[in-house]
Amino acid sequence: MGKQGKVTIYDLAKRLNTTASTVSRALAGNTRISKKMRDAVQKLAQELNYAPDPIAHHLRTGRGSALGIVVPRIDRNFFAGIISAFQETAQRQNYNVIIAASNENVLDETAAIRALLAKKVDGIAVSLSVETIHPSYEVECGMRNTPLVYFDRVPQITESDTISNDNFQIGYDATMQLARKGCKRIGHFAGPQTLKSYVDRLEGYKKALADLGFPFRKEWVFENTITLETGTEVALRIMEMEEKPDGIFAAGDFSAIAAMDTFISKGLKVPNDIAVVGVANESLDPYLKTPLTSIDLHQQRLGELAAKMLLMRINKADNEEMRPPQQRVIVKHDIILRESIL
Repeated sequence: MGKQGKVTIYDLAKRLNTTASTVSRALAGNTRISKKMRDAVQKLAQELNYAPDPIAHHLRTGRGSALGIVVPRIDRNFFAGIISAFQETAQRQNYNVIIAASNENVLDETAAIRALLAKKVDGIAVSLSVETIHPSYEVECGMRNTPLVYFDRVPQITESDTISNDNFQIGYDATMQLARKGCKRIGHFAGPQTLKSYVDRLEGYKKALADLGFPFRKEWVFENTITLETGTEVALRIMEMEEKPDGIFAAGDFSAIAAMDTFISKGLKVPNDIAVVGVANESLDPYLKTPLTSIDLHQQRLGELAAKMLLMRINKADNEEMRPPQQRVIVKHDIILRESIL
């Protein structure tokens, strides 16, 4: 035993007749260590109530057994779900998590990344703000050998790993679902076209219209419409149109929710007069007066994979030959059908 009876990795190594470095790698899930040894180390660590020493780790590696995650907004169930899964996955590997929000501001996002680098976190996961086009901090992370993973909102061009959904297919599937309902005049609440995810959803929508033989009407595409406020504003504009859409594919749930509420308050019936599909499957969607059909992006899976990707990069950072090429992971989506389209 170590000082004051605390179990150390040296105690584990002695019991297993191996080295402390092997135990350390096994505890981190390093695949260079055999599964048999990893299982033996984990089992013994549990039996002896072993807890990692963050101070020793910091002295040994210059880092603090911590991962950072930066999200555009914390007050969204979607991002809260990602953070929860990310944190749970990291903690299973004895990593703490530092959480930051950009509040959709590129300067705040950059400042958050630099603050995490100053804290010497082992890796950083980030979902871009609506203002971020070319993340300047990617070079800084590379210079410090700090793995960087983008999730959900990812850059158009990057050398880092990305984890996202197939947003083109999301736009295509949502539009086709509206057509199956019988909609022929389908509009789109588009997100900011600075972000790849929203560009791809718009392109998927356009492709579906083309395949259906429906006209693309520029006046039925409303950019930067992803909030409650913009959803209400655009819905009021639609009410004043002589020829209205009879279906709306909204790039986010909040604009869809606000638009539905506005349409209903003005005497339209959802979905008979106008059907609505959103994206993100927010927790309140099933409990609305008219429950919202939405695309489930599986945010728990996004958060879990973001943490696993960082941990994999961290474990292999000291071995150039074992570093895999850039990873682009796509998480499958599902359409959750509810009364806004049924």
